[in-house]
Amino acid sequence: ERKEFEQKFTKEQGAMREQLQVHIQTIGILVSEKSELQTALSYTQQAARHKTAEAEDLSSRLQASKQRVSELERTLSSVSTQQKQFEKHNRELEKERDSLRLEVLRFSKVSEESRQQSSELSEQLKLRVNENNGLKQEVDELRKQLEMADSMLQQFSSQSGPPSGHQQVQLLLEEKHQLEAHAAQLMESVAQLQVERDQYAGQIQEEGRVWKDKTEQLLKEQEPQAVSQASGPSESELALQETISRLQEERDALSLQYQAQVRDNEQLSRLVQEQEVRLEELERQAERAAEEAQDRLQILEDVQSDKATISRALAQNRDLKDQLAELQNGFVKLTNENMELTSALQSEQHIKKEIARKIGQLQEDLHGAKEQVCLASVQEQRDQCLVHLQQYTAGYQQLVAEREHLHHQVLQQAQLMDRLQHDEVQGKVQLEQSHVQLQEAQVNTEHISQPAVKHTGAVQNIEHFLQLRSLTLFSDIKVTPQTGSDGVPVEVHEALRGAMEKLQERFTALMQEKVDLRERVEELEHRCIQLSGETDTIGEYIALYQNQRAIMKQRHYEKEQYINTLAKDKEEMKAKLAELQDLVMRLVGERNEWYSRYMSAVGNPDLLAAEDVSTASQSSTDPHTERPGSAPDGPSLRPTEDGTARQIMQLLQEIQNPQARPAPFLGENPCIPFFYRPDEQDEVKILVV
Repeated sequence: ERKEFEQKFTKEQGAMREQLQVHIQTIGILVSEKSELQTALSYTQQAARHKTAEAEDLSSRLQASKQRVSELERTLSSVSTQQKQFEKHNRELEKERDSLRLEVLRFSKVSEESRQQSSELSEQLKLRVNENNGLKQEVDELRKQLEMADSMLQQFSSQSGPPSGHQQVQLLLEEKHQLEAHAAQLMESVAQLQVERDQYAGQIQEEGRVWKDKTEQLLKEQEPQAVSQASGPSESELALQETISRLQEERDALSLQYQAQVRDNEQLSRLVQEQEVRLEELERQAERAAEEAQDRLQILEDVQSDKATISRALAQNRDLKDQLAELQNGFVKLTNENMELTSALQSEQHIKKEIARKIGQLQEDLHGAKEQVCLASVQEQRDQCLVHLQQYTAGYQQLVAEREHLHHQVLQQAQLMDRLQHDEVQGKVQLEQSHVQLQEAQVNTEHISQPAVKHTGAVQNIEHFLQLRSLTLFSDIKVTPQTGSDGVPVEVHEALRGAMEKLQERFTALMQEKVDLRERVEELEHRCIQLSGETDTIGEYIALYQNQRAIMKQRHYEKEQYINTLAKDKEEMKAKLAELQDLVMRLVGERNEWYSRYMSAVGNPDLLAAEDVSTASQSSTDPHTERPGSAPDGPSLRPTEDGTARQIMQLLQEIQNPQARPAPFLGENPCIPFFYRPDEQDEVKILVV
């Protein structure tokens, strides 16, 4: 029994030991769990303290966010007032822009009218040049021979009737006054264009300064707003994220509006710069137009002076043509008279030969009479000699009259040469005709000089015969020293000798006039050579003028091409701006939809508080999880709004980037400023400057 008791006791003791071991193990486990729980409790206490601190921090941040919200509301109200002011400024700027557009249209009309006037003047000038092209050579040559022309005009005015010349002078003076009045009107129009250009330039500069001041003022007013909007709430405020996100969206919208306004201001500044560049270009065009107008006025003045001289020259040419016809008739008469004179001279030479033969017979008879001297026969022979001498003196007087007639014809030929000299001015064809007439005149003078030479030979023969006859008479007087009516008196012989001396003097004067006439012919030939050289210089001037006119035509053609390219580019801009207007309308519709949703969300504060509590509980469990219910309106609209804005920016970049455009002729940095805003009917109107 004891052994059984010991066995039971040992069994129970073993079981108790096992239980003790189990309890020891459980105690160890409990102790370890207690230590773990203590550590967990410390951790939880620390977490609780941390959470309380975070709660206090969140409460302080909540207060700060509420203050921030109130400040944002105040700034929003101020921004709304500023936006209203800015819209008012925009309206004023639109009015100013419309007025500027009207002024630009008016100035373009004025420039177009001036261009049309200039084209009309150029056409008129072309017609005048075409009319006066063949007369410029005559004008220059007539200027050089003004003194001679004046003297000839006096002679021709004495021959032709003075009333017609006076009427032509009156007509020329009236035409000159009309041209001067037209030139004065052109100068007044040019001065008026310059005054309008100066006024337009001053107005553009003043408006540019006003726009620049307004943009600087708007930038200064919006800089603190940008700074206040940049310092937004932190991303760690998870409890107030829904409300703050909406405010952030509003702030983003305001910042987008601000950026759009800044871009508009930049575009305004670019517009001002472009307007200044265009104004400078218009000033240069106006200066070029003024210079061209001055050149045209100078050309018109030259044309007027040339026209006056040409009219005088034409009058002179008409008179000269009439006188040339008379001179040609005179030439015909002169040739006929020369033929008659030559026949008369031939008959006179034949008579002189007969006289010489008879004188020879008389000399033979005298010699025979000396041998067979008979006073009565000698007296009869002397009477016959006196009769022959009287006949000879009558023939001599007739020859003197014919010589004076020839001298008069030579003077007429000299006048004819002077008239032909004026006719040579009419051109190369008339110059050749004048050369032909000059040669004919030389031939006529030679024909006239040949009978004169023959006449001088005959006169010398007669003089020699008279000397021989006087010697014979003196010898007869010595042989038969009788006085009274039986011999030739000394007075008759002296008279004959004086007449011969006068005849010689007149003949030498005639030869001197012939020499002068030849010198005059040589001088005319020299002047013809000078006139041909001057015609060459006039041709060079005409070629230079044609080259300058070709350059002006080329510039006008380039200007027309530039205007055509501008018109094409304007059509492209209209298409792109129509597309831009559609995109802006879509963007405005999306913005209105987003604004309506925002106003509906703001009008339900209970829903807003419930969403705040739900978002706060969700953020306390998992701060890194996203809030699926926060700001449901914003993200749903942002992709479409971003897509529309991206399309608008891409289209603006296409419009404003000169390298991406097909026609890069507008300059290096072109810009197309535009303004958009919804009106009372939520319609957007885009105006292009």
